Amino acid sequence: MRAHSRSAILVLVGAMLLTACGGGDPDITVYRDTENRSLFELPKDWNLYRADELSQIAPVPFVPDLGGYRPISFVAFDGAAGRDLNNLSLDAATSPFPVGAQIIRQISPEEKDLLSRRLMAVSAYDITDPGQGVEIDTWDFTFGRDFEGIAATVGLTAQDGQSQGLVYVLAVTNPEATELYSMAAGCSLECFAREGEQIVAAVESWIVNTRR
Repeated sequence: MRAHSRSAILVLVGAMLLTACGGGDPDITVYRDTENRSLFELPKDWNLYRADELSQIAPVPFVPDLGGYRPISFVAFDGAAGRDLNNLSLDAATSPFPVGAQIIRQISPEEKDLLSRRLMAVSAYDITDPGQGVEIDTWDFTFGRDFEGIAATVGLTAQDGQSQGLVYVLAVTNPEATELYSMAAGCSLECFAREGEQIVAAVESWIVNTRR
């Protein structure tokens, strides 16, 4: 992604973050996982796909394979007009509607010391070709009680080298660094310019239960 394009994305995200913090949309769907680990809110007209549905597809769209970081709980969602698992197979850089996922992963003892900010940033989104990903901007993020990690804006370029997109990510580990929690959503730049306020609000509605 060219430097001036990337700067424009960050300005756009900054403006949307300020807007999203001003208040919530009352017309929402609240997702709570069955083990009381986390919750988040989506607009009523978005589609939610639970793990039993997603497990019918291999590989699972928008849930990247991270080796020693095994998914133990995940859901995906999109903002398409119709509910269809194929919506999640679109490259986020070209998707005309928001796509995203919340994933909780178990971290193996062997991988614990290898966990990086870069890995945390890509833990809850997938792209068709990792080589098409561009520079990641990250900053510290915490839920308190040592549930700490990063927030990130990730610029994407599709395989055609032209289409660009943006993913907004939050990711934290538990105090023992045995679990990795992540939440992300994004779409093409055109979509993000239109739907960015809802995307940011959905990601920032995410709460991890730090007292579990």
